[in-house]
Amino acid sequence: MQSRYIIVLLAVSLILASGSAAATVGTASIRAPAVILYNNTGSLTGITVNITTGNGSVNVTGAKYIASSTVQSAQTAAMYGANYTGHNFYDYNYTYDIISQSDNVSGPSAGAAMTMLAVSAFENRPLRSDFTMTGTISSNGSIGEIGGVYDKSAAAVSAGMALILVPKVSRNDPEDELYLLVQTNFGIPLVQVANISQAAHFAFNSSINGRANETTLNFYTNYNAESLPNATIMCTSSCNYTLFNRLLNATFKLTNNEVDNLSSNPKFAPIGMQFGQVLNQSSAIARHGYLYTAADIDFLDYVNAFYFDGYPSNRSDALAQLHRIQNFCSSLNPPPLTTSNYNYVINAELRQLWGNYTINQAVQSYNSSQIESDEILDELYLGAQSNGWCTAANLVYNESAQAGTYVAPSSSLKSVALHRIDRALPYGLSLYLVTAGEAYNQSNYPLAILDADYAYALANASETQLPTGRLENFSIAVANNSTFGVWATEFAREAQFYVAESHDSPNQTTARSYAISAYTAALLASQISNDSSTISNSLLVTTAPAAQNSNLSSSDVQKLLDYVRFSQEVIFALLAIVIILLIINIVFINIVMKSVNQKNAKGRKGRKGR
Repeated sequence: MQSRYIIVLLAVSLILASGSAAATVGTASIRAPAVILYNNTGSLTGITVNITTGNGSVNVTGAKYIASSTVQSAQTAAMYGANYTGHNFYDYNYTYDIISQSDNVSGPSAGAAMTMLAVSAFENRPLRSDFTMTGTISSNGSIGEIGGVYDKSAAAVSAGMALILVPKVSRNDPEDELYLLVQTNFGIPLVQVANISQAAHFAFNSSINGRANETTLNFYTNYNAESLPNATIMCTSSCNYTLFNRLLNATFKLTNNEVDNLSSNPKFAPIGMQFGQVLNQSSAIARHGYLYTAADIDFLDYVNAFYFDGYPSNRSDALAQLHRIQNFCSSLNPPPLTTSNYNYVINAELRQLWGNYTINQAVQSYNSSQIESDEILDELYLGAQSNGWCTAANLVYNESAQAGTYVAPSSSLKSVALHRIDRALPYGLSLYLVTAGEAYNQSNYPLAILDADYAYALANASETQLPTGRLENFSIAVANNSTFGVWATEFAREAQFYVAESHDSPNQTTARSYAISAYTAALLASQISNDSSTISNSLLVTTAPAAQNSNLSSSDVQKLLDYVRFSQEVIFALLAIVIILLIINIVFINIVMKSVNQKNAKGRKGRKGR
């Protein structure tokens, strides 16, 4: 009888024990792309989630070291996955097992993938086997940007994946261009998704063809160039357009060479064709008199073509290319300022300053870490900008080294430069404001003034809330009175260009975008025009060339001028002394000769009387 009781108790204990054990709710697996830290190469990392009944515990296992950022991503993924599928997060436990080639797992870029795993496990719906995804996850289910897309995509292609889900980015984001480059190079669709709902549409449906949803990007903008009215705003001072036309032609040639190089690669020929269309349109815009606008379009076209051309660069080759650009930019020396070239030279110095700063930052960033392929491409993009700026500066320096009256900026510009920098400071640091500070510290006050004008005008324009019509009217009114010098006039014409495009656009959003561009160009034209006049009025004539692009301060230039004037006075004084001494010498010789003649005359008379 007692043994029966013992058997019953054991049976009850077993029942209770089995009831208290965590029951498996679901499991799911995915191969998520990652970058191996020690050599920065792409790999696919196996991740499995096991969801059981529990109390909201999230564990991440598999690697020797798992960073807190990865653990936090797993917690967010599990919580949102439960919420998305209608489950109470705290009724379950979640174990993510990561099988990686690296002992060190870090970063939040697997957050979106871990969320899809939780959704798959809760709904008992298998994920398609030929896709992978990357991106961070937020508490509201949105998918955020990550790094290493190039290397991760290479790993996905090697593993036979047919589709990669990547975080959605705006059309103005450089990452969008990277997506297109990667997709074109590897031949795999990169489909942009903004949240888990969009990702789920692809992740559970193997019949969806990624090609229909792949990343697209159109570099060509139809500016209605053929119906564009001719530019009517006329330059009023320092208006030599010969050099500006040469600068435009040189920029076109530089871009055309890069586009031809890209187009010779069959994979990138369609993109090269787009860049060629952009070049053709810039030529049409230039024919209507908008020279700077055309040159600016060419410049951006060049940078984009250079970026796509740089995709096969390895670390050492890319760094060598950056160093070549760095050496080129630093080797340029502007010619002495004269009354006829100062406006061109100072504006060219601006471009060299931007080029030097940008390439130095790129090289410094490149050397500071083991660099991923994404970063190589980013630095090459900056290198292209620097090379374009410095190429323009070099042309201006060579073409404007002409004879003329030498001039030097007055030290009175120091206070003007300080005021312009202070005015731009509230808008935050930018390339223009940082380099304006560099120019000021080197006592190159004209450069600091114009650079700070860029910082102020570009930042100020972005904050405008004026309606489209008022923006157009304001832009034309300001542009019409901003014509001191070729550069300011060309910005004024650019404002006129965008007003015309705004008028012609049937789309209100596009029209407003053009109106803001017109407003930006008009503000910049106004600042550059006013301060070019201020600089012009401050120039001091000198018989010696003033040092440019050096650490020579304006006070040093003033001292040099004073020295030259003092030297001239000394020379004149010495000449006067020499002339006086010569006159005295002549008078003395005449006196001596007269005395000698008188003595000779007396001697002749004495000899006759004997």
